Amino acid sequence: MSSTQMNGELSLKKQDDQYSFLAHRRKQEAAHHKRLSNEEFDPLNSILTVEVNTTELCNRTCVFCPRHDPEVFPNRNLHMTPNGASHIARELGRNDYRGKISLSGFGENLLNPKFPEIVKSFRTHLDSNIIECNTNGDRLTSEYAKSLFDNGLTLLYINLYDGAHQMEHFDEVMRDIPDDKYKYRMHWSMKDHGLILNNRSGTIDWLGIEESDIKSLQGKPCHYPFYKMFVDWNGDVLFCSNDWGREHVIGNLMQDTLMNVWFSKPMKKIRRRLARGDRSQSPCNGCSVDGTLFGKESFDIVQEYENNNRKEVIASC
Repeated sequence: MSSTQMNGELSLKKQDDQYSFLAHRRKQEAAHHKRLSNEEFDPLNSILTVEVNTTELCNRTCVFCPRHDPEVFPNRNLHMTPNGASHIARELGRNDYRGKISLSGFGENLLNPKFPEIVKSFRTHLDSNIIECNTNGDRLTSEYAKSLFDNGLTLLYINLYDGAHQMEHFDEVMRDIPDDKYKYRMHWSMKDHGLILNNRSGTIDWLGIEESDIKSLQGKPCHYPFYKMFVDWNGDVLFCSNDWGREHVIGNLMQDTLMNVWFSKPMKKIRRRLARGDRSQSPCNGCSVDGTLFGKESFDIVQEYENNNRKEVIASC
């Protein structure tokens, strides 16, 4: 077998289309709840993922992203700092957070000039958690990749937007990194790779999503605010990772406790509405996301906690 053929087979093993990506996420979710199943009930175990937006910059203008129109979502030279990341990670560690850190968000992570230090900040306080990163790879070099893993990164997702030819380039860039440390996510063909794109809560409209498609979701619950916490570059916590307009800031993880933020009054109000399938409030009323692919166990944990609290209040009256 030629070296070209061998490299091609290795690249295929590292590819992650949407079907295998969803399967991977479901395995992570199942493992999370299995790991905690015999432990004392803790409502914070509902948090599967803390997604972190480390920068407000991106070097691309992808048509499926709000950043394709700078009037809708302009680039801003704003970044999370290593100190800010330490505040967040310390609070998570203080609460024995067991879920995953996803460094993704609204920008390109590698444009944050302190990004390797941010990875290190999370690893310092969360020694056993999965820490993942998404990148378009445009600024990725072999040396930079090594620095990310040296600072504690678990898994790197390299999102490929231009075509299959990119894999040959990144095979060379990642030649010294073990294969199980990174995956390619193909984004250049929705048809071939089963990509499920959404309209980012109505901030983009090119996808051909009809109003009837959005209305069909009315009456259907959404699990996002039950299992995923989205932390912005400045510590603000949004109720949902699809709230690109930042309409609902429910707290700040650099200034408050994890418990206070996750169960804040604004978050409780949003959850009650979405639990009964009421998507009438913005931005949910313009969102095309199903919202039930993940998070059912987390949904149940939060509901149990809230129901027990209501019973205690009634009993004390």
